[in-house]
Amino acid sequence: MSILKSIKENAAGRKMAGNYVSLLFIQAANILLPLILLPYLVRTLGVEKYGLVLLAQSFCTILYVFVEFGFNLSATRRISILKDNASEKSQVFSAVISIKLLLAVAVAVVYAIIILAFPRFRLEWEVYALSYGVVVGQALFPDWFFQGIEKMQFIAILNVLAKIIFTALIFIFVREVGDYSNVPLFTSIGFLIAGTISFIISLKFVKLIKPSKKMMGELMTESKSIFVSNIAARLFNSANVFIVGMIAGDAIAGIYGSFERIFMAAKGFFSPIMQAVFPWLSVQDEAKRRASIRKMAPFIILLASVFVTIILIFGEDILQLLFDDTAITAYTTAFKILCTATVFAGLNMLIITLYLPSIGAYVKRMNILLVGGIFNVLLACLLVSIWPIYGIVAAVVLTEFVLALLSWVYFFKQS
Repeated sequence: MSILKSIKENAAGRKMAGNYVSLLFIQAANILLPLILLPYLVRTLGVEKYGLVLLAQSFCTILYVFVEFGFNLSATRRISILKDNASEKSQVFSAVISIKLLLAVAVAVVYAIIILAFPRFRLEWEVYALSYGVVVGQALFPDWFFQGIEKMQFIAILNVLAKIIFTALIFIFVREVGDYSNVPLFTSIGFLIAGTISFIISLKFVKLIKPSKKMMGELMTESKSIFVSNIAARLFNSANVFIVGMIAGDAIAGIYGSFERIFMAAKGFFSPIMQAVFPWLSVQDEAKRRASIRKMAPFIILLASVFVTIILIFGEDILQLLFDDTAITAYTTAFKILCTATVFAGLNMLIITLYLPSIGAYVKRMNILLVGGIFNVLLACLLVSIWPIYGIVAAVVLTEFVLALLSWVYFFKQS
């Protein structure tokens, strides 16, 4: 039975469709609200201070992978299989939450040492410290649990509400360049609100109990390869602003970061599709899984192609409308080249984010992502030092292409 047929003919399919709408709602807020803020912050703070804020956010995004520890996939898969076993669900939930909070504390200590040890970070320590609230908020946010029980609707509205709150606070209180430290403050408040409320809601479905050491050990062991994969993924999804900022400075990081936000927004629209289908795909037989992936590929290509076409035609107008900054619009060609990678990104996500986790092929996923992550970092460091903006753009496009190639070669070899 195909995905579309499942949606039309049975309750599981209708639930999947409902979850997709909720996930799309959340993702739209995750994408659109930052895009609304983006031109305002660039114009208010200037590309240099905006680049500093992005650098701190990028650093914390990299750090969060050590807190998440792969549970975004392994715990989701476990919960989806244990949907009708309340006791086991509570064991998994309590173990994951406990591990993540312990890791959040450990990472915070290491983060503080790094900030104090390096003058580059110590000079703006408030921005880096305030940005860490996002990590804590995400640690509390049990999106993996709601995805596993296919009840994402319960947190969609609260998630969006929290983001609306911090967006409004930034518009109200960030009025000039000197207010730049308020951006990470209010962003952290938004994530902490969403994390706390969603955690409270999750307790309506499970009990928070003393976690079993055995369960914690099993989950850590099971998630190791996903953890390494997620580190590798951060090396090409989140580390590029950090690399540009460290090599070329905050101003160049601000310019590239403005482009990357739009590119990541386009990639972000694929995520709800993957997340909604994942629990359903995990319990199908291999033939259904492979058939579903093949049927989804043309749809992903079409979505990406529409976005790329719009950018190629109207890219300069979009940048002018959003930023009205010659430092940014001077790199319109680089922006257009970056956005062409959306096609490769959508195709590699089908395999890396959806198919491989659904069959539990975490080691293969890890190997593909490690190749892509190392390739991206080495190429980015080399090219950014020579040709900052175009260098990082070339590194991103080539990395997404390599990931798509490796992913689909593996998929067809398994036929």
